[in-house]
Amino acid sequence: MFLEQLTARQFRNLNEVDLCWGPGFNIIWGNNAQGKTNLLEAVYLLGHLKSFRGARTAELIQEGMTAARLTGRLVSREVRHRLEVSLEPHGQTPRLDDKPVQKLSQFLGTLRPVLFTADELVLLKGAPAGRRALLDRAVLQADPGYLDRFHAYSRVLRQRNQLLKERAAPALLEPWNEALIENGARIRHDRQVFLAGLQQVLSGIGRDIADSSEQLSFGYPHAGAPDQLQAGLRREQEQLLARERQLGQTLAGPHRDDPEPLIDGRPLKLFGSQGQNRSFLLAFKAAQLIDLERRLGEPPLLLLDDLASELDAGRQASFFAFLRRRRGQVLITTTHPATLGEAVCPQARYFRVEQGRVEERQAI
Repeated sequence: MFLEQLTARQFRNLNEVDLCWGPGFNIIWGNNAQGKTNLLEAVYLLGHLKSFRGARTAELIQEGMTAARLTGRLVSREVRHRLEVSLEPHGQTPRLDDKPVQKLSQFLGTLRPVLFTADELVLLKGAPAGRRALLDRAVLQADPGYLDRFHAYSRVLRQRNQLLKERAAPALLEPWNEALIENGARIRHDRQVFLAGLQQVLSGIGRDIADSSEQLSFGYPHAGAPDQLQAGLRREQEQLLARERQLGQTLAGPHRDDPEPLIDGRPLKLFGSQGQNRSFLLAFKAAQLIDLERRLGEPPLLLLDDLASELDAGRQASFFAFLRRRRGQVLITTTHPATLGEAVCPQARYFRVEQGRVEERQAI
C-alpha cells in the first residue's frame, strides 16, 4: 500500500500543498508549529475520516475560509484509488474514485494508516476510556465493518440511558435491555477476537523491536463465544439494574470495560516504568502493522509523529531496523532530521515544512 500523492487546500495552516511521497521512508522536518503534524493529520483523516487530535471538522478549516479539501492517490495491489474528503464547518463529504461513498466502511477500508504519536503514551496509564479508544481504533483498522456495529451499540446505549434518566417503566426498558445485551456482546466479541489474533504477534515482538525480553500482552476482561458473552452481560445487567435506575445511566457493557496492557502478566498502569510504557506502545503498533499486512496482503502505511523525541537510541535503532525489513511506506515528522539519517535508509526522501509550505529537499 503506497500513498503516491497528497493534496491539501485550506487545511489548518496548509493552504496549497501538493506532494508526491516516496514508497519507503519520508522524513518531514522543520521547527515546531510549522505544520509537520498537520500533514500527518491530513493523511490520517483520509484514512479514518477523523482527526487523531480530537479536533472538530470546523477546527480543521483554515481561519477565514469556509471549506477545506484533501485528496490522495493510493496504489494498493497495483490498483490506483483516488480518495477525497471535502470539509465544511458542519460535516465532511468523502468520495472514493470520484464517486459518492454509500457506506463509510467502504471508504475506511481503503487507506488504513497506523499512527504512533507521543500523546498515546498517556492512554496506557490513564483512564480506561483512553485504552478503550486505543483498542477500538485498532479493531476498526483491522475490520472496517466494526464501525457499523460500534455505532449500533452507541445508539442503543444512548436510548437506554435516556429511559433510565426518565425512570421509565420496566416494560419500556426491557427491549432496550435486550438490544444492549445483543449489541454489547458483539462488541466484546470483536475486541476479544482481535486481541487473540494480535497476541500471537505481540507476545514475541518486544525482543525484536523494543530490545526487551519481557512478555507483552493486552488483557481483556471478557472472553467466550457470543452466547456466553450475552449471558455474562445479562448477569451484569441484572446485578446493576437497581444502581443504574438510581444513577440514570448504564453501568454494564463494553463502554465500561478496561482493556489492560500487561508486562510479564503485571498491569502496566500500576507497575510499568516510562521506558516500559514506550516499549509496549511501540510493540503494539508493530504488531498492528504485522497483523494488518496479513489481512491486506501488503504493508499498511505508518505515520510516526516525532518518534525520535520519545525513544532512546537503542529502541529507535531496533524499531527502524524492523521497519526497513517490512519495506512499507513510512511518514516521519522530526525537528532534527540528521538524527534519523543513519537509522532510516539512503533512499529516504526529505520534506521541509515552514509556515505551512512544504518543499522536497534532496538531502540534509
